Amino acid sequence: MFEQLKFDRSTVPSKIVHEIKGLIQRGDLKPGEKLPPERDLSQQLNVSRNTIRESYKVLSTLGFIEIKHGQGAFVANENTNLHSFADHFFIRNDQYDDLFEIRKLIESQAVIWAVQRASDKQIEDLYQYVKETIQLIKAEKVDKQSLSTRDQNFHLTISRLSHNALAYRIMNNLTRQLRNVRKETAKIPERIPHSWDEHLKITEMLQARNAVKASEYMERHLNSVEQTLKTGTKEGEIKCE
Repeated sequence: MFEQLKFDRSTVPSKIVHEIKGLIQRGDLKPGEKLPPERDLSQQLNVSRNTIRESYKVLSTLGFIEIKHGQGAFVANENTNLHSFADHFFIRNDQYDDLFEIRKLIESQAVIWAVQRASDKQIEDLYQYVKETIQLIKAEKVDKQSLSTRDQNFHLTISRLSHNALAYRIMNNLTRQLRNVRKETAKIPERIPHSWDEHLKITEMLQARNAVKASEYMERHLNSVEQTLKTGTKEGEIKCE
């Protein structure tokens, strides 16, 4: 497989990265498959061992491979790939604005797909979950940690009901980035019942099979959360970690 690869010396590292990415994306290299050791691949390609090492580092950063100390380099599975993708793009503390933009992009579309693809029972189960949460809030029978978990479950459920596996996996991997956002939200008492009222409106539009309104309410909800955080905290304090 690797013996057939030929490179121009001036662009060796980027070409190696490009070719190995292609092998992975086409399925010629499978998740979990071990790549040749640096020494072996450097001999096959007639390049320096350091060139292979640097190429593997780039592929690891991009999430295409995992480098396991003492074991070698392996093709990453889908979840690891997306997890690295999320870490790669949300590593700075001043990027939570970018994070909300990505959320709005994914979730406003995911709720449209959920309207079109989710079963009546799935939507009814989500509706009852939201109603139950609102009752727990009113009765003061739920703590902040549980509410954070419930909020996470609400948004993940909608992405799951979209029946778009990639959208669901991306949202699932972004939950780590959203953890501190939820912590900050929990510090603003009036935000909690307001959020769940917004969740209820979104769910009611799912029940009505109104994709336009469901997407509109989802975007309004995320805009509202973002604005509340900007008003209630100093911008930049929320860490995307």
